[in-house]
Amino acid sequence: PFWLRAAAASAVAKDLCWPAMAGAPATLGRAKSSGTLLRTGEVTLSAAALGEVALTKHSPPPPVPKYLSVHALTKKKKLSASTGNLHGYLAEDYHQLSWPLPKMFGEEKYGHSLIDVTDPRHIKDCAAMSKKLIRLSYDEQIIDLEWRKTYKALLDAEHRLATLSYSAPQKTKDLLKKEVDGHMKYLLEVQEQKDIYQTEIASVSAKCDEIKRALKKESDLEDLRIKMEKRIQKKYDPDDPFWTTKFNIQRSGAKGH
Repeated sequence: PFWLRAAAASAVAKDLCWPAMAGAPATLGRAKSSGTLLRTGEVTLSAAALGEVALTKHSPPPPVPKYLSVHALTKKKKLSASTGNLHGYLAEDYHQLSWPLPKMFGEEKYGHSLIDVTDPRHIKDCAAMSKKLIRLSYDEQIIDLEWRKTYKALLDAEHRLATLSYSAPQKTKDLLKKEVDGHMKYLLEVQEQKDIYQTEIASVSAKCDEIKRALKKESDLEDLRIKMEKRIQKKYDPDDPFWTTKFNIQRSGAKGH
């Protein structure tokens, strides 16, 4: 409110001006913050702190674009683990649209770009990685298609060179050899680009592995805690003095502290 801001400004002005008015030295020391500003700062810090720790594994999922949300999927379809795609669901477009291009390749490999992590603490990071995978898959389709076309042209040129008649002119042989070398050079360039995309996709997959390992470790520790807690509850009755005894980490015969 306006009156609160005015009061705060007045308090700060008073803190700054009062030493000079009381005959203090001309060099002003650091003024202490008024109570209003201090409380306001505490509220701000508390809100920031709450913002950092607000999300837990039981929190509702944070909002992300629908096409990047695992919870928005109408069907959950994955590739076999033998394909190497361990973390990607088939994107919703392949269920909603009749013929998303290129659908003939999408269900085979490129369409499985939606990361399957559902923990609210990692949803935003995984949505960003899913968006990256979509773009990488889109470009990878172009690279793969170019690679297949070039490889097919290389095989055709090599076949024509291998089946060329011995009586063919040297000029024809040189032209075919040059064509083979040209296709081989271009194929290596495309392969280099393909490897770069595969490296980027592998880095996303490695990050997903790391997240899942951390979640599994957390889940295992929680299961162990519950198991040990139930074991203790079975060992002692609810009215046993054990439950009211204060826990002491020091040994009974320890000296010093």
